Amino acid sequence: MAINFFLQSQDFGGAEKFAQDLLTDLAQKGQRVFLYTSNLNLIQAIDQEKNIKVEKIPLYLDYASNHKGLLKSLFLTPLALIYYLKILKAISSRKEKQFIFCSGFSEKIIVSPLAKLFSLQVFFIEYGPLEPLFQKLYGLPKLLYYLFARKKADRIIVSSKNTKRALKNIFPDEKMLFIPCGTHFENNKVKENKIKTGTITVVSRLEKGKGQDLLITAFKKIEQEFPKAELKIIGTGNFYEELKKQSQNHPRIKFLQFIKNPTKIIRESEIIVCPSVWSLEGFGLVVIEAMALRKAIVAFDRPPYNEILKNKDNALLAINKDSSDLAEKIISLMKNKSLQNKLAKKAYLDFQKKYQIGEISKQYLALLKN
Repeated sequence: MAINFFLQSQDFGGAEKFAQDLLTDLAQKGQRVFLYTSNLNLIQAIDQEKNIKVEKIPLYLDYASNHKGLLKSLFLTPLALIYYLKILKAISSRKEKQFIFCSGFSEKIIVSPLAKLFSLQVFFIEYGPLEPLFQKLYGLPKLLYYLFARKKADRIIVSSKNTKRALKNIFPDEKMLFIPCGTHFENNKVKENKIKTGTITVVSRLEKGKGQDLLITAFKKIEQEFPKAELKIIGTGNFYEELKKQSQNHPRIKFLQFIKNPTKIIRESEIIVCPSVWSLEGFGLVVIEAMALRKAIVAFDRPPYNEILKNKDNALLAINKDSSDLAEKIISLMKNKSLQNKLAKKAYLDFQKKYQIGEISKQYLALLKN
């Protein structure tokens, strides 16, 4: 059988990193894998995997971002239809069984109905709730999704139980399957962490709702207890200028922009913070990457993080959207090295049991074989 994965995006976040790890592992297991993507960073990251055939999508559609993006996408749709028809016709002509995976919003709208013209099986990966997207642009994304995508999926893979609950009014329960995301680290052998004391790190797109602003507010309280503490913010996005303004050129708040492989910085950090309060948050891949690296983690007590993390068991969870409580949780960890070690050890054990990419890819294969 062959797996055809469609992913349109411009950023390189959790969805793109998961796609990279999942497809790489599936290819290493002997599956034929084809990736169709507009994401240059993903193409570059996966280019070394010889068993994956990659085709760059020449058109970028985004039906759910803003008015400009919607108008541009509608204008490009006729060209996209011709392009995707050609691709799907070629896929359907192959001898082995073909499966179509759609990971992003726009390709579900345009790829899935065309795939059905060729009787191809279609699988959606839904990372987070759809309702916030449906409310944008006068409800046009919802109209497009219901008209062209919703009934085309043979199965819907959800990465969290929160997402499954959020989609229960859109998809029948029997079509949805919960498979969490996973990640890959070399043989899952974690080197000893050479921690830079007082270093707090967040890795995420710089987008309103991802919580970097709440963490910057919390940092002002943290530095009262730890004057030499340092906050590292890794990521790019349209929230950068506002965050820079909020930080007031603070000498110990570092904006590191895009880093291809942030593992070294995560490993050296004392605390990893996942402050997202984004309504579309689907999983939080950075959480399990930090777990795999035996790091002490602080996040807000909200889905989907509180499905992965348990307060005082493998992390500390702060009151949702409360920057003051977020600061208190970070301070309490920085004061208590034994608690850091206890939480980090349990987090690593949980990663081994639940989130290794090899085990996650087996669940995908079992779905396809059945």
